[in-house]
Formats: sequence, C-alpha cells, structure tokens
Amino acid sequence: MITIGYLDEANNPRYTFNRVFKQDFNVKMLDNPELISTPDDLINQIEEMNLDVLAVDYKLADGGWLPYNGDEVVKVIWEKKRYFPVFMLTSYPSDAMSKMENVFLVRDKSIITDAKNSSSAENPEQSLDFLKEQIRKSVENYKIIITKREKRAREIEEKQVQGLSFEEENELLELHMELHAIDPKANPITPADLQTTAVKKLQEMVVASRDILKQLSK
Repeated sequence: MITIGYLDEANNPRYTFNRVFKQDFNVKMLDNPELISTPDDLINQIEEMNLDVLAVDYKLADGGWLPYNGDEVVKVIWEKKRYFPVFMLTSYPSDAMSKMENVFLVRDKSIITDAKNSSSAENPEQSLDFLKEQIRKSVENYKIIITKREKRAREIEEKQVQGLSFEEENELLELHMELHAIDPKANPITPADLQTTAVKKLQEMVVASRDILKQLSK
C-alpha cells in the first residue's frame, strides 16, 4: 500500500485528511515540529518514514509552528529528491499559486472537506477520486523513472570492460548525475566521478600545458 505523508500545522485538517485517505493509503502525519524544524530535516523524515508521496499545507509558518511554508517544502524536495511526488492542499490556492513554479501541484483543501467532492459525477477532474488516482499514478511514475535510469546505467556499465563510446560515456555521466539528484544517499558521487574520459584528458592537457609554461618562464 502507498504511504502518504501529510504536513499541516492544524489538528482538524489532519483528522480530516486521515479520515478521507486511510481506506486507500497508509497515512502518516508529520506533526512534530521539532523533527522538521528545517526543510532538510523534513527531507530526512520523508526518508525515515518511508513515504511514497507527500501532501503539504501552504501556510505552515502562520503562528510560528514552522519557519517555512509549503512552497518552500516543494522547492527543497525537488532540489534534493528530484521527481518525488508532492502536492499542496490549501485553503488559500490563489496565494499558494503565486509562490509556486508548478501551479498544477496546488489543490483546494475543500476537495477533502466538502463531501460533494467525494463523488466524481460532476467535474471529475476536481473530484476526490481523481486526486487519489493522481496520487497512485505519481508514485508509479516516480518508480518507473528510477527503474529505467538504473537499468540503463547498469547496461552501459557492463560494457565498460570493452570500452565505451564518447556518447555512451556522456549518457552514463548524465544518468549518474540524475540518479544522484533523485536520491543523493543511494547514489553518492564526487566531482571526480562526474568526469568522462574526454573531460579527464582535457584536464590532463591543461595541467601539462601549465607545467610547460612554468618551465619556459624560469
């Protein structure tokens, strides 16, 4: 079952969210501000709680519950866990959209508080059923993205003994960079690891040229 996390500073929305989603998902609340005092702490909690997707309120900083708002959560997640499924549920969708690069991630919180929205009979794309299907698909697509890139990276790495073409080296470089962006802990790399043979040869030539110039200047 998909595990969905919910981040909201208020108790009533947490209760409503749990009631609405608990039949379809494993719901976990991020309700301890001491454990998520910074966006980086939140990233750690997402990993420790093994979340597949995160729903977040917009106005988290009101009243001092947290020092950041939902738009900052989305930004840091996509900076440090690229493609991770995240969306926003807020009572202030217009305000939230003005802060979001991807406005399609913003949903009106009334979708879970208004009983009429639980039916897909009218305007199905605004229904609760449709949102649940979006959540399932987002998690599925996220896993497909990772699986495809890991598979392709292994295919190229298995050819390294015979030697890789310049195009394959560049592709492998890009794959590792993207896998690192998706999950840095699972794909630790250093700047030296992000160098193709061509780049390394160019650097060697630059170093050699500098040595020659030093000798000539003496």
